[in-house]
Amino acid sequence: FQGQTVQEAKPRVRELLLANGDGFAYAEPEGLVMSRSGDECVVALCDQWYFDYGEAAWKKLAEECLAAMDTYGEETRHQFELSLDWLHQWACVRTYGLGSKVPWDSNYLIESLSDSTIYMSYYTVAHLLHRSLDGSTLGPLGITPADMDDAAWDYVLLGKELPSGHAKAEELVVLRRSYLYWYPVDIRSSGRDLIQNHLTFFIYIHTAMFPKSEWPRSVRANGHLMLNGEKMSKSTGNTLSLRESCDRYGADATRLTLADSGDSIEDANFEESTANAAILHLYTLMEWITEAQKALQQLDVSPDQAVKVGDIALRPASSPLTTVDKIFNAEMDALTLASGADYNKTMYRDALKSGFYEFIKSREWYVNVTADTGMHPQLLRKYITRQVIQLCPITPHWAEHIWKTVVGNTSSIMDARWPTDLPSEQDHSLLAVGEYIRKTVRSARDAEISLQKRSKKGGKSVSAGVDLTKPKALDMYVAHEFPAWQEDVIGALRANFDAATGKFDDKQVLAALGAKGMLKNKKVMPFAQEIKKRVVLTGAKAFDRAVDFNEPELLNELLEYLKRTLELSAVNVIDLASQGELGEAQIKAAESAVPGEPSFLIYNTE
Repeated sequence: FQGQTVQEAKPRVRELLLANGDGFAYAEPEGLVMSRSGDECVVALCDQWYFDYGEAAWKKLAEECLAAMDTYGEETRHQFELSLDWLHQWACVRTYGLGSKVPWDSNYLIESLSDSTIYMSYYTVAHLLHRSLDGSTLGPLGITPADMDDAAWDYVLLGKELPSGHAKAEELVVLRRSYLYWYPVDIRSSGRDLIQNHLTFFIYIHTAMFPKSEWPRSVRANGHLMLNGEKMSKSTGNTLSLRESCDRYGADATRLTLADSGDSIEDANFEESTANAAILHLYTLMEWITEAQKALQQLDVSPDQAVKVGDIALRPASSPLTTVDKIFNAEMDALTLASGADYNKTMYRDALKSGFYEFIKSREWYVNVTADTGMHPQLLRKYITRQVIQLCPITPHWAEHIWKTVVGNTSSIMDARWPTDLPSEQDHSLLAVGEYIRKTVRSARDAEISLQKRSKKGGKSVSAGVDLTKPKALDMYVAHEFPAWQEDVIGALRANFDAATGKFDDKQVLAALGAKGMLKNKKVMPFAQEIKKRVVLTGAKAFDRAVDFNEPELLNELLEYLKRTLELSAVNVIDLASQGELGEAQIKAAESAVPGEPSFLIYNTE
């Protein structure tokens, strides 16, 4: 066996020793094994049947099946690949316990992990075969167990030709049609501990039994469910049954918390604080929608007048859509697209994030920005409809109440369809404008905080002659050109970026910057890193930083909102491209302005 690896040579050495009579098979436990009765266990050499997993041709089919399957995460796929690599002969029978008898040897039963690997195929016809769990009540086709001989099953599941004159030929056609309608398996959900055996058997047996068109499409593996970050245990009292949770928090809050507990292969975590918060979230949202619905009903009576009910302010239905309206509309579409994709991938935490938490966050921003002018009723109706539909899979009882009792629909939410008025993809331009507004407000707040931290005197924040306790104003400087050094950095990065691999040649980037003497500028490397991050996230288009909207025009449209949210007496938008002479303080403040990132000057008005 010269030249072979130990893994290859080991079984062949064993076979040679046995064949020459130089050795015999012997097995013992790796350590002391005690039975539940307190007896020491030994190994008995018994007759056994094996599945020859790992056989080259069969393994190749299993690998092909896995490659085409969705595993909802690379960790699950990696564990399947490891199992396919190490799994070989598997002892598949036992002599006692529950189970099906081995068809070719009635002395043995199929052991539990090897059994039931294709039972889901039986689900496709079970409702037609019997009405009771034990099979005593026949199904609508009147087929008895005796009618389902090997030829019948070969026809129903494998499509083999049915022998002429079969007593239940017409009924079996119905079974075959039902099987083909439901198969293949779209998703198999099970515990991660079964990947190394039962779920790998599931793949192997399907490839052996069925044509490629009927192989499993996906497997989702999950961990255990923890409670409040700790393992559930009766001994410690850290337990919560499904009934207890429903009694304590209600079905919908329980479902929402389970959705929020996690979707990965790792252990999920049911947090009771999340369940309590879920009750408040759902109640608060219900109250808000109820108030919004009253405002919409008032507007229906007087569509050409503005309406205000509590905190809900609406402008006339005939009013045109503003930039902020369009941004909110684009955000709703983007989040609905995301939550729909998350639901399709059974990623319920992500669906909850995009379809609930972020959806509410976007609405709250819209309400805040339009507080002075009022929301557009068309968008409010769209928000309510989308919000209820997006939450329905997780909180169906809440959604049904809102849909019928609050909104007034006559049909059930269960008859509602997923929104069909969605664009094919997100409107990145409008989303970028929305992020620009948020970022600008954050930057203005940061500028004031920075000013406040620089100097504190007598309880009043004073810096550069600004008393932040007195009425103040803000100048916002808008630039249309980037500094030359930034353009040079982007040029170096663009020249050394491989679009095919999505990677930069860092050595060449440094060489290019060094050749221009730019490495001494402390701003260069942080700026370069930021651009690299953007390119990794969005691709080569991140090199083009040109703003595709009119900054001064947008900011002037938002003046009332900016004054209110920043608590300023005045906000002035200064377009550096058309502005005349600037004072010394203004010139210094304007130096850091670049397209998409205004700079600020805060000063007192008194």
